[in-house]
Amino acid sequence: MGHTGFINCNGANLYYEIAGAGETIVFLHGAPLDSRMWESQMKTLSSNYQVLRCDIRGMGQSHDPGTPFALYEDIHALLKQLQISRASFVGASFGSYVGIEFALAHPEMVESLVLICPGGFAPPSQDRLLDFQKFQEQMDKGNLDEALEINLHHYLDGPDQERGRVQLNRQWLKDIYRDIFQQERTMTPPKGLEPDPRSRLEDVSVPTLVISGELDYPDFLLAAESIVSKVPNALQLFCKNSAHFPSIDSPDEVNEMITSFLNKTVHTEQ
Repeated sequence: MGHTGFINCNGANLYYEIAGAGETIVFLHGAPLDSRMWESQMKTLSSNYQVLRCDIRGMGQSHDPGTPFALYEDIHALLKQLQISRASFVGASFGSYVGIEFALAHPEMVESLVLICPGGFAPPSQDRLLDFQKFQEQMDKGNLDEALEINLHHYLDGPDQERGRVQLNRQWLKDIYRDIFQQERTMTPPKGLEPDPRSRLEDVSVPTLVISGELDYPDFLLAAESIVSKVPNALQLFCKNSAHFPSIDSPDEVNEMITSFLNKTVHTEQ
């Protein structure tokens, strides 16, 4: 599919993949994940768009030299070197926060935003912290497989759902997580945009779609609700049978949501 490569962005070699032709969609992955999470979107949406995914610094195949950096400036450098002047951005979880950051830092380069189960906008709830503790306890014991199953239960099945509820792409996602958690690496914390984007949501000036999984953690749902109430003219849609990964467990539904939204916003503004 398309072509892949590495581009030096502010001192770090970032891995990217690009495919298709037409208006550009940039996919921003969650953490701790990498650009592999967008496999379905790359395959499907590349038939009508130019699609770009990359591993952010220190994740996936991208290098982290340990120097100070800002994620929105890494993305800016990547797009400039690929000669992409404007794009729609689709972010998942923490990738949604990065998309908002970029839209505030470089509004001239953003056509629209799609935020899937946005994360990074509020502290985790006590329930989510306790669930993470269960995951970490198994990791500390060296029980990687059980730790991965706990992680998949909380985020793929949904924290209040039956363990193993979702089977579509389950093993595939588990293998990605296994690869990530077996890697011995550290990621330099990025510098955040100032003023804090969470206090400037009213300044987001592009069409914005928020996609939420109805079975997600309540704190993620509350964060999405807050974003929709503050970003001008934001729209929210729900995936009834999804938790935190609708782009993975309900890919056809999410792909249709993205395509329909872009057809109604980006195309009508041309």
